[in-house]
Amino acid sequence: MGKYEKGTPKEIANRCKSKGLQKLRWFCQMCQKQCRDQNGFKCHLMSEAHQRQLLLFAENPDTYLKEYSEQFEKAFLTVLRNTFGTKRVRANEVYQEYIRDKMHVHMNSTTWHTLTNFVLYLGSSGKCRIDQTEKGWFIALVDQEEEMRKQEAAHKAKADHDDEERQQQLLEQRVERARERLRDEEGHESGPSKLQRTDNDDKIAFSLAPKKAIATELVRPTTSAAAYSSSIFEVKTTVKKEEIESDKPSSSKKMKYSDTSEKRTKFNDDDRMRRSEKEVKKEIKPGAEGNSKHEETKTKRSALDEIREMEERKKERQNRKDYWLHEGIIVKVMTKKLGTDFYKSKGVVKSLVDEYTALVDVDGAVVKVDQEHVETVIPAVGRHMLIVNGAYRNTKAVLESVNERDFSVTLRLDEGHAKGRVISVPYEDASKLA
Repeated sequence: MGKYEKGTPKEIANRCKSKGLQKLRWFCQMCQKQCRDQNGFKCHLMSEAHQRQLLLFAENPDTYLKEYSEQFEKAFLTVLRNTFGTKRVRANEVYQEYIRDKMHVHMNSTTWHTLTNFVLYLGSSGKCRIDQTEKGWFIALVDQEEEMRKQEAAHKAKADHDDEERQQQLLEQRVERARERLRDEEGHESGPSKLQRTDNDDKIAFSLAPKKAIATELVRPTTSAAAYSSSIFEVKTTVKKEEIESDKPSSSKKMKYSDTSEKRTKFNDDDRMRRSEKEVKKEIKPGAEGNSKHEETKTKRSALDEIREMEERKKERQNRKDYWLHEGIIVKVMTKKLGTDFYKSKGVVKSLVDEYTALVDVDGAVVKVDQEHVETVIPAVGRHMLIVNGAYRNTKAVLESVNERDFSVTLRLDEGHAKGRVISVPYEDASKLA
């Protein structure tokens, strides 16, 4: 059948039908074909191509409905964003603007049978702000990018505030430790030191040299300076005379006096020795030996603690890195750049692309993330964790407790030469194991 000549009524009618919208009941969504009249639509329904499309739709109708619904929603929101922006507008005006495209997805092929149902869906999903008046439904597009920017700014401000608080607390703790160390040093320097004995079996011996008995004549004190000076000279003279006389042979009376003085001196020395030995025995009790051992053990322990602290500080300097990602740990995605579906979702680190980037399995989907966009996960008490940074980097441990005030966790090491040791590390230095 040939074409109608140009300018004839039939050719003009066909040209008018080809422009703009045709009747909705003559449109086939599966074949995406618009028929001009009822006769053409009937012929299309009996065609072989249409029958094949119907068989495909009958096999999986939900998939086709979901696909058409997504296409309709995406195109509708695109028209709303490009034409009206975020202004409040009638929903029917947006729909009329949308259906100007001849090849648009018709609403009767979606899960929404009316425009009202679709508007209610947009309001419940948070994509638009809706309200109903006497003139009908009004909608206003919610700028998701602006909301994301606000949320990211709020999250960043909160993170900065938390970091400032954490740094302030760490600074206060360091100042307090420095003050305590200074007080201990001052007390150690000014306070009395305890006796440190290396060998408890050594005996303590005392040797007291006996003093010579000197007999002096008592001189009556006088008030005058001359008398005082003369008494001093008299005492010195008497002492010298007695020393000289003791060396010379004396009479029987002098011998008796000297014997008596020697016996008295010897008795005083023996008595003094016995009293000193008793005092020493009283002071040295059986418990003193145990106390000395305890003090010695305490001193040795403090030295071991100092050595251990030095080793841990050395390990901290060696193992403290600016990257912390490890395979097998669980992390939480803290960015919306990957989509809202992945935001705050937990995943397992499958492999490392480099020191700062990893492939994370989130609900079956593998995404590539940077360590700045993820954070560590703290499990329940008693679960296993991996220390990802610090002195015990790449060491497995068991969570003992969570210290919310210090932003740290208490861990018990589960492997290595320090197995069983209890340590405290910040939140960002340990993560849950998969």
